Amino acid sequence: MQRAAADAVQARGLKLILTDGNPNCILAPRADVFLPVDTFDIAQNKVRAAELVRAFDICAVFTAAADCHETVAEVARALNLPGIDPAIAHACRYKYQTRKILTEAGIPQPRYAIVRNLAEAKSALADIGLPAALKATDNSASKGFTRLDQASDLNEKSFAYALANGTTGLAIIEELLIPLPGEIAEQSVETVWYDGKMRWLNWVDRLFRKDFSLLTVPWTPQSDPYSAMSWAIELAHFNPADHTAGLRLDVEALVRRAGEAMGMGTERGGHILKADIMLTTRGPMILELTPRLSGGWDSSFSTPQRGADFVGGALGLAIGEKLDEAYWQRYFHYKHSERVVAVLARVEAGARDCIGRDFAPGTGTDRASALRQAYESLQVGKFLN
Repeated sequence: MQRAAADAVQARGLKLILTDGNPNCILAPRADVFLPVDTFDIAQNKVRAAELVRAFDICAVFTAAADCHETVAEVARALNLPGIDPAIAHACRYKYQTRKILTEAGIPQPRYAIVRNLAEAKSALADIGLPAALKATDNSASKGFTRLDQASDLNEKSFAYALANGTTGLAIIEELLIPLPGEIAEQSVETVWYDGKMRWLNWVDRLFRKDFSLLTVPWTPQSDPYSAMSWAIELAHFNPADHTAGLRLDVEALVRRAGEAMGMGTERGGHILKADIMLTTRGPMILELTPRLSGGWDSSFSTPQRGADFVGGALGLAIGEKLDEAYWQRYFHYKHSERVVAVLARVEAGARDCIGRDFAPGTGTDRASALRQAYESLQVGKFLN
């Protein structure tokens, strides 16, 4: 999913310096300079960046669809390059800090508790009540997540799973939100902030197993590819999301309030803020905030299919380019807004999180035709890469 970013860098005639903890990562051969450094190792990335400025005129630090946004912010600050305040990136990385900031700002949040051990977790669960969620503090893609429907679901195994998928030695117990009936309840929202002002970019509907009951699907119950999937694994997305204009405005207002609470209103230059949203029986709720573009082949496939280039635009902002109307039309305006794009995931049986999925694409004039084409791609193994 970073390939579009590599393309954007090299299309500008720039050299690509890439860091990744895996020396065999798929884009390593594309890099002009490859450093086998973990993207979450802030200190080592800063050390190597300080070495590289002796040989290169580094103009930007960037990620598109990976959760190393805190590293990006820290390296940009160390090199005196455009970038978001590292304090904002840090608060977005650690979910409990996001929860605390938004709660203090009066923005509705699920009840939650930060716990250090199983005894604290059980005490917190007794206070919060069932159903609840057990989460890692600083991870994505459902890594470390367990749904707690009964007290026995919170045990040594599930608690260890949450801790093992975080880096803080802590876990989060929080109220399980109830999705709004009759709606695809989860969305990924992308916004761009320029000199402290937010502009809406897009939102996509994120589909989980239960959401297919709201659609006319191109498979039979006997051939359902997701009948045995965990309810917590994201299986597809539609670009764009499809909800009422009023709900769209409510979500936009919520994201603006949340961004301002996190400090986006005082940031100079251009920055991306993504919000994962759930439409609940208590209104729209923010699940997490991240200062980067979407993963899941949203910003790097389905958005380009609809005629916008969010990756190229975000890269330009990271270089320090000005967001004016011409820039907006070039990068952030949908030139094929009538298109609907579906992406379906292939998930291994028994998977507990979203890691290791393959993605099958489909494009159409409506959701049914886009989903049908994506299902055909899934059946023949035509995956994005």
